[in-house]
Amino acid sequence: MMKNISLQASIYFILAVAVLLLSLLLPNAWMVSLGLIILAIITATTWKPYLPNVFFFILAYHLLQVITFPLYINYSWNGNVDYNTEHAVKAFIVALIGILVLWLVIVKLVYKNVVITKEIFEIHVAQLNPKKVLIVYLFLYFIANIAGTFADSGVLRQVFINIQLLKWMGFVLLGYVSIRSKVYRLYFFIAFSLEFVGGFFSFFSSFKMVFFYTAIILMTYVRNISLKTVVQFFTIGTFLFIIIVYWTAIKGEYRAFLNQGTKTQTVQVSQSDAFNKLNELASSVSTTVFNETLGDLYYRLQYVFHLSKAMDIVPSEVPYQNGSVWGENIKFVLVPRFLDPDKGTIDASLKTSKFTGIEFAGVDKGTSISLGYFGDCYVDFGIPGMFAVLAIIAFMWVRIYRYFLLKATSNLVVNYSITIAFFVQFAYFESDGTFMLGRLYTTFVVFFLFKILFFKRIERYITSW
Repeated sequence: MMKNISLQASIYFILAVAVLLLSLLLPNAWMVSLGLIILAIITATTWKPYLPNVFFFILAYHLLQVITFPLYINYSWNGNVDYNTEHAVKAFIVALIGILVLWLVIVKLVYKNVVITKEIFEIHVAQLNPKKVLIVYLFLYFIANIAGTFADSGVLRQVFINIQLLKWMGFVLLGYVSIRSKVYRLYFFIAFSLEFVGGFFSFFSSFKMVFFYTAIILMTYVRNISLKTVVQFFTIGTFLFIIIVYWTAIKGEYRAFLNQGTKTQTVQVSQSDAFNKLNELASSVSTTVFNETLGDLYYRLQYVFHLSKAMDIVPSEVPYQNGSVWGENIKFVLVPRFLDPDKGTIDASLKTSKFTGIEFAGVDKGTSISLGYFGDCYVDFGIPGMFAVLAIIAFMWVRIYRYFLLKATSNLVVNYSITIAFFVQFAYFESDGTFMLGRLYTTFVVFFLFKILFFKRIERYITSW
């Protein structure tokens, strides 16, 4: 029986068992095993007790998506890596190397000269007034809902989207104080439930976000892993996986109901009608449909296939773009519409179709399929040039992270909540380069303004007794 052992030792033990089982059970087990080895290294070096482990979460989620690629190959292609692309293995390896590049920059720089002990962390948590933290969360939740009504269109769309992120700052703070004060665990559970249920009233799978933020809160406290911890995380992960499979099975029809045939990524029905439809569709999912949906879920998670298809035609049919793709990404983000009236909207599917040779439906059909920012780096600069761009991206992440972690307010836990609310949105391997860069820029601007105007006021309020 596994008792409490060090975090690093438990990681390597779990890895050894997983690799052994995979080698016996799966085709292409070496691909999954290699991904798990890298995951173990990243976990052991970036998961830090009493720190906001948002970069561990970003890297781990990237890796889990990439590891899903061989599962997709096994499920949909009967384990044949050459079935539908010539560069599946190469793309998989390149994706892993790219993640390691992000990791190397992050692990070298993110906590340089930063030492937070258990005692320091607990002092800063103890400064928080739980009642006032609850009030702040409710206020930010209310503000986020108001901002959400303006976030579907308009020139200030990105500003309102980033204002919505602030509710997660309140949620994280409530999570930290609920761990210290048992009385507030009921309030945190209610907040969790509201975020989970409310996440289904969305064109996207927003319901999973509350699991992400809660996991990061809990990881702050983990110094070692017991069998109980493993079972708890596995149970929660399995529950979330089942929900996501159901969501994948019904989301096409559910989204069509939400937008009422407008082919937009907007909600056009009442909340009660949406939940009634959701219940109707979920109840109709049979075991056969559930199993058939797994292949679609693997495809939607992995996104390495798009990178592989890009390698099939770039540079053999389409030349490297030598920076023009990222140039367009930067231009779209930085040039305001009043200087570029023809700026238009982002249609990631157009780029993906161009560089993969596959015709994908776009925003005119109410969907968007991205090449991913790794793919943007590859079609622009090839190998190894793409890794330099990824290193620059990681460097920008680290600089912004350290700025808010160390300078947002004088309370570290408040700063934790700010950095977590800021960075969880960058966890997705499939993020389009324009989207990722745009969110990085606009979120920094909005949070910088809030640092000047509000963050310290919030801190003073919730630390006064």
